[in-house]
Amino acid sequence: MYNLKYLQIIYMDIENKKRLELTNCLCASMRQSSRNISQIYNKHLKASGEKINANQVSILVTISQVDDGSINKISNLLKMERTTLTRNLNVLKKAGWVKSNTGSDGRFTYINLTAKGNKVLSKVFPHWSKAQEQVKKILGEELDSFQKNLKNINTSLI
Repeated sequence: MYNLKYLQIIYMDIENKKRLELTNCLCASMRQSSRNISQIYNKHLKASGEKINANQVSILVTISQVDDGSINKISNLLKMERTTLTRNLNVLKKAGWVKSNTGSDGRFTYINLTAKGNKVLSKVFPHWSKAQEQVKKILGEELDSFQKNLKNINTSLI
């Protein structure tokens, strides 16, 4: 018969193996890589003199590409929770980079880039380009395959 101490050791060993497997978690690895890449972009964007980060640039670019985008539409395009987008939009509004308009029926709020928002995108573009080149160098020869896989993830997991 097994004693309790022996069974506890076996249980702990099984739990440790499970936790070891969790260290190879794709989600955690992708999130960590995303944060590291964002830091590269943020470092370059800081050199623009604008108080803007990579996340804000992606939001501004998305807004610039849709006509009268509703918050729902923009959040869907960015794959971002509406509440997270709204918090970010408030910062962009305070900076004067976006404006919001309520639709004629009052049910939807539409977001547009302001002239100041267009200007800031133009100003940060060269710094964004430098960050883009740095990340491309890091990814090396696997860049095309990596981008293809990211697009597969973004379209397959909807």
